[in-house]
Amino acid sequence: RDDDPAQAALDFVRRTLDALPHDRPASEFALRWLRDHAPPKGEVTLVHADFRTGNFMVTPEGLAGVLDWEFAHWGSRYEDLAWIAVRDWRFGNIALPIGGVCHRDAFYDAYERHAACGPLDRDALLYWEILGNLKWGLGCAFQGFRYQHQKRKDIELIAIARRAAEMEYEALRLIRGRS
Repeated sequence: RDDDPAQAALDFVRRTLDALPHDRPASEFALRWLRDHAPPKGEVTLVHADFRTGNFMVTPEGLAGVLDWEFAHWGSRYEDLAWIAVRDWRFGNIALPIGGVCHRDAFYDAYERHAACGPLDRDALLYWEILGNLKWGLGCAFQGFRYQHQKRKDIELIAIARRAAEMEYEALRLIRGRS
């Protein structure tokens, strides 16, 4: 579904949710809300799909590089712009939603000025932030499943798994603020 990035993302989330061996009611609720509030099809562009603190290099002169392109695909620019706001990428600095370093408006206003793309749709950004939290929450839950079913137990997998509920909470908190 290269022509409908939101639907492609929702399909991916549905497949991930279905692959988990246990129910996740909060994720089901968030997915249903996202399906009911999907944005219209928009411009399709190359998406990094893991643009967050830790995956870009900055020097005093500015952005020097973007790392870890293994999840890149065609999609909505809003996916990248919102992914950096996923709760886990704040590294405990919850008050600064953009990677734990700044507020949403400061980041998005700077993007609008420098990207010459016109005004960003703030509702679309919020939608993709909710979707990002849901997607990463399910990714966290899946790491717990991997931990349980691997012969070699990697403590990082189970440490990541505990974050699933935090991401679901953030998705629900954002939905509540939107309603």
